[in-house]
Amino acid sequence: MSEKAEKRPEAAPAAGAADKKAAKGGGLMTKLPVLVGGVMIIEAVVLFAGFKFLGGGAPRAASGAELSSGSEEKGKEGKEGEAGGATAPVDKKAQVEVPVVDFRSPNKQSGHTYLYDVSIVAVTKAQFEEQVKKKITDRGALIRDRVRTIIAQSDPEKLGGGSEPGLETLRRQVKYQLDEIVGEGMIDEVLVPKCIPFRTDF
Repeated sequence: MSEKAEKRPEAAPAAGAADKKAAKGGGLMTKLPVLVGGVMIIEAVVLFAGFKFLGGGAPRAASGAELSSGSEEKGKEGKEGEAGGATAPVDKKAQVEVPVVDFRSPNKQSGHTYLYDVSIVAVTKAQFEEQVKKKITDRGALIRDRVRTIIAQSDPEKLGGGSEPGLETLRRQVKYQLDEIVGEGMIDEVLVPKCIPFRTDF
């Protein structure tokens, strides 16, 4: 019996050591996923910071000029009309030509009666195009009256292209009147594509 009693205490420490080894192994298995998860979170933070630092934020849209032919523009306008009337953005620096007057006006300054066939066009920025067209339409009679008065009072030598081939005086006077009627700074330049004198008395 004493042998049996002696064997039992030896067996008990051996079983206790096995339990301790199992507990240590189980502890490592429970800590490993936590360590791997922690490493993955640190890597994610480092990568995110690296992309933010090197990437410089969100990508920016590049702007550039768009070139197209007239037929392509007509096609686009048709498609935009069908799609619900979406309009393209207006280039504020672009210039447009707006017809002002196209009529005949008399001049008797030289003692002879001349009838001038005159066409005048205003150059304005694209952003003012609609405002200028509306003012010219609304104040058309006043504009024609002022241009007729300018032509009637001008020296025929300057209107006929003799001393002023570029019609500088006529352009300057018409621009002054348009600035008064349409608004200061709306008109950039006045063009006179046609100014043809016809003598009416022979």
